[in-house]
Amino acid sequence: MPSSSNVVTHVRFIRHAEVAQAHRGTFYGGADVELSEAGARESRRLAATLAADPPRTIYSSPLSRARLLADALAGHCDAPVIEEPDLVELDRGAWTHKTLSQVEQRWPGAVARYIADPEEGHSEQGERESELCARVWGAIDRIVEAEPGERVVVVAHAHVLRVFMRRLLGWSAADSLQRFVPTLGIVEASLHPGGGELISAPEQVGQNLLMKP
Repeated sequence: MPSSSNVVTHVRFIRHAEVAQAHRGTFYGGADVELSEAGARESRRLAATLAADPPRTIYSSPLSRARLLADALAGHCDAPVIEEPDLVELDRGAWTHKTLSQVEQRWPGAVARYIADPEEGHSEQGERESELCARVWGAIDRIVEAEPGERVVVVAHAHVLRVFMRRLLGWSAADSLQRFVPTLGIVEASLHPGGGELISAPEQVGQNLLMKP
């Protein structure tokens, strides 16, 4: 029998849909903001499509904008939803719910410092890049260990997917800030404990505007 280190887990990562207009352009981060009506509809539509290739398990961030898609997919197939707290979005600390201009007014140059060095330029009371990477990859490693040889879906957020791809593809922290997965974008990977390989990603990765909240 092969060891678990030789058994790959097929993981389909999905970024949640577009949030409500009131929150766009703000650093909402780990706050539990709602989807737009269109985003909710598109999440349910995608869930119906994903059900044609059902996963064994669905893992989700606890935030409602991710849970909506996870729960909709579960409604189409016989797969449980497991909330994973470490898949929650980057904690923006004092920047939470503020616009770019509000952050710049209160902390001049702060966003530029973050873009240049996400580790040292993190927001006041916010999460460091190393802290985000540690918890996200800890969660992913636990999922892979729990699901050897299985197909799973993970529904999470922009920065969660960013640091997942950063580790898998060797991007630097600063480079990864230019490589966000678009809303409802899907990244597929074959993973084993501690690593793996990318199968597919949206063509738009790397073409998004820098530093979306």
